[in-house]
Amino acid sequence: MFKKFTASVLALAMILPASAVFTSAADASAERNYYISNPYETVDWDSWNAYKTQLHCHTNASDGASSIADTVEAYYAADYDILALTDHMTLGVQWDQKPEVVSLMRLVKYQRTGFSELVPLTSERRQEILSGIGRNGRPMLEVTTGVELNGAVPQNSHINGYFSDYGQGLIGIDGDYETPAAEVGKRGGITFLDHLGDYTHAGDENDPEISKDDLYVRKFSKIFLDNPSCLGTGINSARDIQTKWDRVLYDEILQKTIPYGVVPWSFSFSDSHSDTIDQIDRAFTVHMMKELTVPELRRSMEDGTFFCICRSARAEMGDDWLGEGPYPEVSRITVDQGEDKITISASNYDKIVWVSNGVEFAQGESIDLDDYSDSVGCYVRAYIQGPGAVCYVQPFALSVEGETLEKEEIAPVHNYSYVLRKVITFLDNYVFSKYSLVRLGWNWLASDWGVTIPNE
Repeated sequence: MFKKFTASVLALAMILPASAVFTSAADASAERNYYISNPYETVDWDSWNAYKTQLHCHTNASDGASSIADTVEAYYAADYDILALTDHMTLGVQWDQKPEVVSLMRLVKYQRTGFSELVPLTSERRQEILSGIGRNGRPMLEVTTGVELNGAVPQNSHINGYFSDYGQGLIGIDGDYETPAAEVGKRGGITFLDHLGDYTHAGDENDPEISKDDLYVRKFSKIFLDNPSCLGTGINSARDIQTKWDRVLYDEILQKTIPYGVVPWSFSFSDSHSDTIDQIDRAFTVHMMKELTVPELRRSMEDGTFFCICRSARAEMGDDWLGEGPYPEVSRITVDQGEDKITISASNYDKIVWVSNGVEFAQGESIDLDDYSDSVGCYVRAYIQGPGAVCYVQPFALSVEGETLEKEEIAPVHNYSYVLRKVITFLDNYVFSKYSLVRLGWNWLASDWGVTIPNE
């Protein structure tokens, strides 16, 4: 359903330019009647299962240090239920096959890849993993067509694509999230934005105010409004260095898009480049699904029935904190529309913190919105702190009977990436995606470096 509200939520009309604050001609002291849009409304907490999922990781098919076989085995051993390999410029295939690699990508990251041999699983071992052999019959779901788009552009302005044939061999352009988001959508796929702090540099500068810059907020808000198939953005990845202030940017985006009936979901991922447990288990998602199938995973990604689990959470827990052990697990979310109340039941946690308009305003497993009417805007979200990890809950969009929000006009951002898109798109379509032309152009450079590009 691509993050769209129900008819009741689409009754929202306006948002104030400064922040998502409700306005009304009625007596401000009167109790408000909230409508709470619950992304977990369809979850059957008694029969659905929680599936540990990695949606973003790499192998030596692009810029990872480990083979496909070793990577899949490591995630299987780490109790993952779902795995998508998302190599740069390289569409994911079955785990017993070799993908169509781009030697230019492997050459740029030669220090990692060393042009080591591509080793997929054997067909027999793939079937064992898909059947749960060695894990008491608990299989790991194989997700193909995953890809990290925009190649190895300087600022790591990357976007992950799934369930389409777009992205093979396409290097893209720095800062251009718009083209891949649109092209994957045209081909029936879905996307989400990756580690935006690499583009904004808010993490490098350790400055949360950078994430509030109007150009960044407009740029990414516009992507979600223009591309229903772009489901959301990463808010935490790896050790949360570059992404430290991406939650700040996320809160700014929510205030812009929610009045239009669009709620971008939050994603987290390890972005691992090796098969060590230190990398593969530091950030992931947990999806509430009625069955372990690819269509059901896609539905969960689209509907937002998942949680983000992160072992590092620098903005919330400090730069030196690293979670270890069991992570917070949500067993039920209850929304009482009549009482304007949201309750989260969970285990393995110390406290639950509630956020609206980028400000932490309450703690506890339940909140009554009427108690915080001066603090909440067009959404609330929660994160759950535990000794093992921080768990981020998807936002609950809010509307109020008799009150309105203004839809702020969001103008497109015209910068260098906008100007160069058509040129780069031409090069992508007629040069970089043609493997033979890439080889002709780069063999001479590789020979100067003393590297041999194999016939892959």
